[in-house]
Amino acid sequence: MLLDEKRPLEKKIDYFKEVENIKKKWTHLEILSSNISSRFLGDISINDAINATLRDMGILSGASRVFLCIFREDKINLNHTYEWCAEGINKLFQYFQNSWIINFPWWNEQLKKGNIINISDINDLPKEAQNTKTLLKVNQIKSLLIFPLFNKSELSGFIGYANDIIEKEWKENDLSPLRLSSQIIGNALEKHKIEILLKNSEEKYRLIIENINDLIVIIDRNFKFEYINQETVFRLLGYRKDEIIGKSALDFIHPDDVEQAIYTFKKGFQLGESIIELRFKHKDENWLLFECSGHTFIDRDGELKGIIISRDITERKSAEERYKALFDNSPNAILIVDFNGFIVDANPTIEVLFGLTRNNIVGKSIEEYNEIFHSEVKKYFKRIFKASFLKDFPGPIEVEVKNSHGENLWVKTQASIIKQDNKTLIQLIFEDITEKKKMEILENKFKDELENEVQMRTKELNDALTQQKLFVDQIVKSSQFKTEFMATMSHELRTPLNAIIGFADLLLENVYGQLTEDQREFISDIKSSAEHQFDMIKHILDISKIESGQISLNIQKFSLNNMVEQIKSSLKPLINKKEIKVKIKGLEEEKFIFADPIRFKEILLNLLSNAIKFTIEGKITLTVKEEYNYWLFKINDTGIGIARKDFPLIFKEFKRVDSTYVRSVPGTGLGLSLTKRLIELHGGDISFTSILGAGSTFTYSISKKLEEKKW
Repeated sequence: MLLDEKRPLEKKIDYFKEVENIKKKWTHLEILSSNISSRFLGDISINDAINATLRDMGILSGASRVFLCIFREDKINLNHTYEWCAEGINKLFQYFQNSWIINFPWWNEQLKKGNIINISDINDLPKEAQNTKTLLKVNQIKSLLIFPLFNKSELSGFIGYANDIIEKEWKENDLSPLRLSSQIIGNALEKHKIEILLKNSEEKYRLIIENINDLIVIIDRNFKFEYINQETVFRLLGYRKDEIIGKSALDFIHPDDVEQAIYTFKKGFQLGESIIELRFKHKDENWLLFECSGHTFIDRDGELKGIIISRDITERKSAEERYKALFDNSPNAILIVDFNGFIVDANPTIEVLFGLTRNNIVGKSIEEYNEIFHSEVKKYFKRIFKASFLKDFPGPIEVEVKNSHGENLWVKTQASIIKQDNKTLIQLIFEDITEKKKMEILENKFKDELENEVQMRTKELNDALTQQKLFVDQIVKSSQFKTEFMATMSHELRTPLNAIIGFADLLLENVYGQLTEDQREFISDIKSSAEHQFDMIKHILDISKIESGQISLNIQKFSLNNMVEQIKSSLKPLINKKEIKVKIKGLEEEKFIFADPIRFKEILLNLLSNAIKFTIEGKITLTVKEEYNYWLFKINDTGIGIARKDFPLIFKEFKRVDSTYVRSVPGTGLGLSLTKRLIELHGGDISFTSILGAGSTFTYSISKKLEEKKW
């Protein structure tokens, strides 16, 4: 700018003074900017650096207070507030951390737009800034200057300059140094945040590596350890860091594996990757087998290194050996097939069952063996393939096939998905059930003959009943006649059985002479069969009486404690035959119940005896609980359990679960049906839950309203 030669001398002097002041101010600004930048780059803590910078900026600007506010992640509240105040000025903004946006919406809106809030006179604030105006007036703030801070284009906070003493007009000359200082602080905060994130990230991955189940080590080209995840190494091999770092990996490898290890390591450094199984020495002198996978990388110094991730497969190898032993010695024929239908492996029983040798069939497709893998088996194989994706695995199938000699045989085929050498395969097990099928054919033939006989007898009975009917509704009347007939025939049906059981007892007691072992066995069978028949007739008669309404309850008040002890005593012989513990809960104090004592005893005795019969070992727990309107009884056992498919059979007459163990236990299939009816007569209900192989829980209730009823 050229000087006007005609200006008075005084104006020239003032002009030069102003230029000198501006020059000094920019010099101070350069020094301040340098100090602030070096402060944030030095070892000083971020908090101390911010506080010192706010002080310098406050002195430079002549403000009464300078404050820095940083938003939380929710962008509603303030996470942290820094404030410097001149002498005699009290801190203010530290009290406004919560709900800043809600309380000062105009202020926040200006900051979001990136506007600098420059208030020389608070009376000039617009109406929508009423909360801001009130805040400034109450705290006697005369003027205010606010710079927004942004982090990745998002508002992260703001820096403010306030004057509590005089109204000050902030000019552009004032804004430039303050804006620059604000930017330096904003950049420093962003850098600090990134450093924290990096530190947290490094710590997270360090913790993951240190606590992972696999060994992770770094070796140099001389096979010396440079890094180990020490927590895992100590947990798996027992070594501390100082016992391994700097030593050769070969010192810890089994002598028989060293040569192969050297070859694989060298090859790995050449090719960039390698895989090998090695035995590593535990500190306690044991050897553990590891699967090692290595990759090379270049470190910061440009050196080629190898990172090796090793997984302990000692147990897996042991399990594979056990599986191999079971596979080779299984009485059932086993084929391992891939998903393309090619045979991967076969056990020796394949030759026994199908006449095929392992060497002849491995590597061939199942399509080549149509006699074994006919259409039904192939459909089953396709279902297995789909099930591997849908997790809806099909059950076993029974099919008739031919062996290599042309002989027909029945096999039960079941499949499972297995893993071998990181491959997913299908294991097919063939069980020879030819003899079982023959027995089933005979049984079916016998059942057909028996069914025909029953049908014939039933027809004869129906014909006889039809002649006696006087009413048109023959179906209803025949049902009623059956019920009444069965309910009134107790004496006639039981008398011959009582005679058989009585005479059998006399014979077994040697009343009519000494019996031979065979005679005693035959008579014992007669007695047990008669008793079984007697129980079945008794249950049938009870059910019939309930259906016809001929059973009435004799409601009495009696002690639950005494009743349970009687039942427990009567079941002792059955309990003592097995390793079973019976526990009673809920009867710590004496309790009384209104019910028919005979029928109540029959209910509980039947459920407990069932639990004992179908529990091989473990415990049975009876839990008694008194509710407001009813009594609740739970019988829990650790027995064989019930398959879900058999749930509908449990309370049906003459229905029993079809399993080997159940068939070995005597029973009529009527006990639970009768028990259910007796419980319902008592105004209650019964339900159960069960898991096959884990046990069952039967729960029933007895109404408390029985004492109010007249039976």
